[in-house]
Amino acid sequence: MSYRKITRIVVKRCLPANTLHHVMRSIDEYLTSFLCHEVFTAACGEGASRCTLEFLLHRIAAPDWKEAVQAAVRGGHVHVLHWMTERSDDRGPWKKDFTDVLAIAATQGNIDVVKWLYKRGVDWHTLWDKLEGVDYVKDSFLYTHCASDALELAVEHGHLEVAQWIYNTSSDSCIRWSKSMERAVANGHLAIAQWLYTVSGKSCSSFSMNLAARNGHLEMLEWLQSKDLVKCTKTAMERAAQSGNLDIVKWLQRTRNGNCTVRTLHLAASGGHLKVVEWLYQNFPCYDYALHASYSAAKGGYLDVLQWLHVRLPSTFSEYDMDGAATNGHLNVIKWLHEHRSEGCTHMAPFHAARHGHLEVIQWLHAHYPDKFVRQAMDQAAGNGHLHIVRWLHENCREGCTAYAMYSAARNGHLNVMLYLLEHRSEGFPSNVMTAAHNFEVQCLFSSSRPLSLKTDRSHRVHEPMIVLQSAYNKRPAFVKDCLRCLAQIATCEGNIEILDWLNQLGLELRTTIPIRDAVARGNVQLLQWFYSNQFELQDPDLLELAVQKGQLDAARWLSKRGFKITSLNLIEEAGRNDNVSLLRWLVEHGPPLDFDAALVLTGKYHHEEIVPMVSESVRVLLVREALQSSNRNLVWHILVGTRIEDENSRETIRDAIQHASSSMLRWIEDSSICESCVWCLPALRKRRASEMGLVDQN
Repeated sequence: MSYRKITRIVVKRCLPANTLHHVMRSIDEYLTSFLCHEVFTAACGEGASRCTLEFLLHRIAAPDWKEAVQAAVRGGHVHVLHWMTERSDDRGPWKKDFTDVLAIAATQGNIDVVKWLYKRGVDWHTLWDKLEGVDYVKDSFLYTHCASDALELAVEHGHLEVAQWIYNTSSDSCIRWSKSMERAVANGHLAIAQWLYTVSGKSCSSFSMNLAARNGHLEMLEWLQSKDLVKCTKTAMERAAQSGNLDIVKWLQRTRNGNCTVRTLHLAASGGHLKVVEWLYQNFPCYDYALHASYSAAKGGYLDVLQWLHVRLPSTFSEYDMDGAATNGHLNVIKWLHEHRSEGCTHMAPFHAARHGHLEVIQWLHAHYPDKFVRQAMDQAAGNGHLHIVRWLHENCREGCTAYAMYSAARNGHLNVMLYLLEHRSEGFPSNVMTAAHNFEVQCLFSSSRPLSLKTDRSHRVHEPMIVLQSAYNKRPAFVKDCLRCLAQIATCEGNIEILDWLNQLGLELRTTIPIRDAVARGNVQLLQWFYSNQFELQDPDLLELAVQKGQLDAARWLSKRGFKITSLNLIEEAGRNDNVSLLRWLVEHGPPLDFDAALVLTGKYHHEEIVPMVSESVRVLLVREALQSSNRNLVWHILVGTRIEDENSRETIRDAIQHASSSMLRWIEDSSICESCVWCLPALRKRRASEMGLVDQN
């Protein structure tokens, strides 16, 4: 059972209880922020109680709200969505976190979640129609969705009730019927297709009919034909043959009453559908040039199809057929081709057999086609961890391998293969890897009292790693050290902690801080933790800045817990510029307070108005003044409606700014519902109107 599931079960079962507090404290200490983030998302997806969600939220620096929202929507948990959006501490999800979630709800067929999202959102088609209207700004703060996309997904997954509700609730401009019909037809949802035809009167394309034929939906095809909604095509027969749907192939032949393409038999053969192949040949006997049908059959291991083709269509065979059979280890097919055909194979036969670990195929090919072996065969076996293939090729073939054998073995974590090559081969690593490995040094500190451990596959155990390595080191110390440095470089790039642990037993040292910086840039928290736990110093003072520049929230959180500080508002502005909502939210919550300039850049330039509740009232007053002056309606609305201005001096400053706003801005404020939320704005509006009518003295 994974740690994620264990933790979820522990939290779910233990949290409601009011006992075993020391156990709960231990769990709390055990959960890292990265683990808490995963558990929080899982808890939202499982519909956890508010108590559980609050418990987790208070232990997370900044959850990924987008993932959490999507998890709750997938699970159909309306109460979790309520809990998220009704928070008063400004820690809930932002508008962008709800992007595309209506489509997810429609896909899942959860009508309650669909209705909840509709009530709190607006279709972007509708919003576009309101672009010049007074309600545009108000509606633009709702969660935007696309009703037509949601409808199509509900239709695609067979959720008739959801599809009908979306249709009845949406305007005509929000619906694109053609794609909905296409998806219903392609997926065989006959009842939905009939309903769509009733309400729209539209048909579908031949493309969706082809998909219906491929997917075996004969009843759908018959209904389409009865309504004369689409014409049958040759492609439909090809797709039906490819999937082995003989009934549909026959129906299409009766309906179309015409020939099909040579590709039809090829596709049937590639899927191993002998009955379809035979029927096509009997009814359309013109396949003397059905090219490549034998290759697909050989690759799939369909010997019966090959035997049929050998008798009926012998001209379809080629040397590539044996290559295809070797790829998937079909030795019986290879032997049959060798016995009954004369085409042979290419060098790709042993290449693919080695790549996929088919030793018996390798041995047979070497006995019958030794001239087809190339160096790259061992490279492929090494890269995929097939030590038995590497050993056999080394002992029985003169071709050898290239430097990419050791590189690919190391990159994919096959340490046993890499050690075998280190002991028996001299190709080493590619030159570019050798150059990059200058960041590391491995001391090769062998000790008989400290054996080096290595987990290997039981069926392919190498010699004791220490013995193998020390023996190779005694013979070629410089070569072994170079290879181990390359191994360290690759293990760091791949984040292979097990190999790094093994190398660290030999005395691993860093010559530069580049590996740590690369781990930060990639957001590899596990690797950062490994460096930290093994006393590799995190020296560079700009690591947190680097994490922010690369958009790595998990790395930024980890570094913050180890003493790195957010010292510059420029980092927050950079996250805003990159539209990294999760990172921006974390920086705003844990960084220095936003001043006016930073807040103005984030809201005015990058349109992150959600940060408004997180800035001080004095900064919000300055933002309102600037927004009124520049006619930034979005920002005015977000501050005056979305937050509370408590100080009377602040209110007076805003009232004064309203009096000096442009006439168009003033009209918008009057026509919108701002004053319903901010009654204290009314005196400024009345005074401005009175002054325009000459009823008060401007002095």
